[in-house]
Amino acid sequence: MTKTIPHKQMFLMTGDVLLIAVSLYLAPILRFGILIDPGTVFSRYDVLAVATYLLVLYIFDFYNTEERSSRTGFLLRFALAVAVANVANISVFYLFQLPPYGAGIVAISGSLAFVLLVAWRFVFLRVIAAARPLRLLILGAGRTGKSLQDYLRTRSDYEVVGFVDDDRGKREAVEDSSPPIWSGMENLCALIRQHGIDKVIVAITGQIRPEVFRNLVKAKFDCGVVVNQVPTFYEQVAGKIPVLHTTDMWLGFTDITGVERNVYNTKLKKVFDKAISVTGLILAAPVMILTAVLIKLESRGPVLYRQERVGWDEHIFELVKFRSMRTDAEVHGAVWAAEDDPRVTRVGRIIRRLRIDELPQMWNVLKGEMSFVGPRPERMAFVKDLKKEIPYYSLRHSVRPGITGWAQVNYPYGASKEDALEKLQYDLYYIKNTSILLDIQIIIRTIRVALFRKGAR
Repeated sequence: MTKTIPHKQMFLMTGDVLLIAVSLYLAPILRFGILIDPGTVFSRYDVLAVATYLLVLYIFDFYNTEERSSRTGFLLRFALAVAVANVANISVFYLFQLPPYGAGIVAISGSLAFVLLVAWRFVFLRVIAAARPLRLLILGAGRTGKSLQDYLRTRSDYEVVGFVDDDRGKREAVEDSSPPIWSGMENLCALIRQHGIDKVIVAITGQIRPEVFRNLVKAKFDCGVVVNQVPTFYEQVAGKIPVLHTTDMWLGFTDITGVERNVYNTKLKKVFDKAISVTGLILAAPVMILTAVLIKLESRGPVLYRQERVGWDEHIFELVKFRSMRTDAEVHGAVWAAEDDPRVTRVGRIIRRLRIDELPQMWNVLKGEMSFVGPRPERMAFVKDLKKEIPYYSLRHSVRPGITGWAQVNYPYGASKEDALEKLQYDLYYIKNTSILLDIQIIIRTIRVALFRKGAR
């Protein structure tokens, strides 16, 4: 851990303690309408309640001052954390018959705590935590390290102080480099202390020499810095896994495809999918009927469009959509769809923009061929080419494909091999981090994109 982050965490935690105490003090006042002497309120029961909140927030990783999740995802996770803390407090108070709290007091204090703590975190992240960017030292000045530097130029919360690389050719090739490229892998600790480094990022994609590895271990334990590999760092700060800068060793020691074996993916996700799909088909029935009528009125041909796609474990299935293109759209074979595709009909343009054309795929979900959330399924003609040109592309087939996905709410519309690479990086992040909270977040963001055209397509 760095020398600066613990101070930030302590400051954040101190603010939490004060605001939780305020919520506990105000709750009886709001409940009973009387002013209470603070000396009679803040007892061992309040200490227990505060400790419960801090423990739950810690478990939910809300003291990780480096994480930068989306606002929707943050609010969902924080609401769940506060709910868990409230349930825990109510359970403890009732189990041990501890006065003075009832469910009403806990509910009011929990609501106050949610509002106050969320506001405090937004202030903290925008003003306090961002006041000093995290200082990074990148180990390796090759393509991977430079690519990471290019990405971090878009982030005000990180500063690349320099590179360490013993390759003289790289150092001489970029004279007066900013940030500088230093030699001396054996003097990592000295560089870390001299330049106030908070984190070391290992951007070496080849084999790491034993002496370099020993120096990294020494830097971690003796100098008190966090050491990350590039894929792990990207995953934390960008919400994607950098395919071109990922090694077989990193993947080999990372449980990226094991999500199909956890409880949510094997059991709960299927129930979640079917419940959402049945509800969605019922609620969307009027819109789907109107869409079918409009498609029929505009042009001849079928209302529904059926197409073979590659699904889970590369099994082929027939995907169903509302037809949004002319019937002769692909007489010459499979073609990438474009954002302003001339083959799209007038009705098709509207339903594609609102994503209404995807609604029939809820039938695919009910049949177990798709999930509501997951990597979007591609056509076999495209998959064959992409597997040859993009590393680890087959990993996206380790889960069921989805109607919407992490890539769809994070990346703008794209229809090229370069876009497929970028979307794969988001897909792999989703596969590795699948959870019901992430699924709910994606669904909410998908609705926002469809209704307000905010965010990615």
